[in-house]
Amino acid sequence: MSSAPGVAPTRSQIHNWQSAHLETAAAQWRTSASAAERLFEQHRQVIAAPGSSEWSGDAKDAAWQRVTADLGLVRRQSDVQRKAAGIAERGCADVRSAQRAVEEAIAAAEADGFTVGEDLSLTDTRSVDQAAAAERATAGAEHAEFIRWTAEQLLQTDNFVGKQLTAKAAELQAIQFEGQGGDSSEGGIQAVDFKQAPPGQAESEAERRENEIQAFEEVFGRQPTSAADWATAAALDPHSYDPDTQGVAPEIRVAHIEPVPGQGVVRAGQWIEQRDVISGPWKRDFGNGRVADPNFDPADTKVTTYIDYENGLMVMRQNPSVELNESGGPGQVKVGVPEAVVQQAEDGSVRIQYEAANPFAPEIAQDPPWPLTDNPWSVNGDLVFTPTADGVRVDGTRTNYPSMEVNQDMPEGSTRTVLIDPAIAGNSTGPMVNLPYHHDVGVGGDAFEPFDRGGWNPNYDVRVPLPTTDFGPAADAPTVPAEPSSPGVTQF
Repeated sequence: MSSAPGVAPTRSQIHNWQSAHLETAAAQWRTSASAAERLFEQHRQVIAAPGSSEWSGDAKDAAWQRVTADLGLVRRQSDVQRKAAGIAERGCADVRSAQRAVEEAIAAAEADGFTVGEDLSLTDTRSVDQAAAAERATAGAEHAEFIRWTAEQLLQTDNFVGKQLTAKAAELQAIQFEGQGGDSSEGGIQAVDFKQAPPGQAESEAERRENEIQAFEEVFGRQPTSAADWATAAALDPHSYDPDTQGVAPEIRVAHIEPVPGQGVVRAGQWIEQRDVISGPWKRDFGNGRVADPNFDPADTKVTTYIDYENGLMVMRQNPSVELNESGGPGQVKVGVPEAVVQQAEDGSVRIQYEAANPFAPEIAQDPPWPLTDNPWSVNGDLVFTPTADGVRVDGTRTNYPSMEVNQDMPEGSTRTVLIDPAIAGNSTGPMVNLPYHHDVGVGGDAFEPFDRGGWNPNYDVRVPLPTTDFGPAADAPTVPAEPSSPGVTQF
């Protein structure tokens, strides 16, 4: 239940403020997303072997290509619905918290001897002498100001949730099947009673698909065809589709590695679960506002690493950061450049040492003085991804923030969750209190041994580290040496 923008709600409206509908909608959207994916996956299996019989030829290839494309589109629709569900769930909690804050402010005023009217005005019920009158007047003014401020926060919170859901409804509307037109919102997201229009609208599915094709062609010289191709194409796409980013592009760096057929694509995403977090003194940045998602969009992370074992490519992507303005909405946008080096062992294992700094962070946070010289406030780590018969294993060390999820898309179409490593501090203070510190993942530093001693110096007959390769631009992608060679850093 919301008032018109800019009009303070009444006491009755505050007491009766509705938020349960957000929980209900979230549950419906998650159910709808899962059902759609399940039905289209079943349809794809029918196309692969109708009536449990095998078929082949141009007709089968065309049908398979179409149903695979349709399933990819359904997954994107479902991704939007799940993100909307997350917005609704967090929005419900935020609205209830804001509602409690107003009611607690009212209760505090009444406990101090003031009555609070329907219009939130205050009346002093105590009789005091002239000496105490000024003090009571000051107390009344402070209570009134705080009540009105919390009421405005409740209204702004409700409106902001509505704005986010309206934007998701527009984003879902833009993802349509070939030849589909008109209203596709049935069973989808309907932002009823929310009157603020979104600041922009995502590009159409066709435009995004074309961008992915072009990005993939730049690296491989051909168009994507397989599921692994399309996953990597999405990570390589140098465009931002969230209107809040104001068109600022992500920074993408890549490196060719030796393929390991059968291991599919490993997707490691680091994201912030909260809507917004503290980024510096009196500064806040937007987070991703979502929970772990095995089908996460590479654009809906802070930093993403893809290992395409089928095509032999690693992708490091840092997405734009959006600072909150004074009203709590999207403000200035910047993007940092991720830095990373990679090594590859003979068994196909890759070790990546990476660092990605928040472009809004103070200079001292990115380059701190002694004794924190080796602990900058940046997203960094040293991780090893090892292919095994059961899929990839992840070991090493990383910062305590943000959350990280690793998923592996197998060639036959399944996805396995390899790791979910939540942020140590699951609140808005996380970047300030967690980033300088690290923790082990899996076996920790023991995983580095094959890389620290995997090379050989023939001049002295001693073990040396494998060479490291810096990630480079997609237009001039460097290649990681496939076999152990002389020590040193390979520069490109």
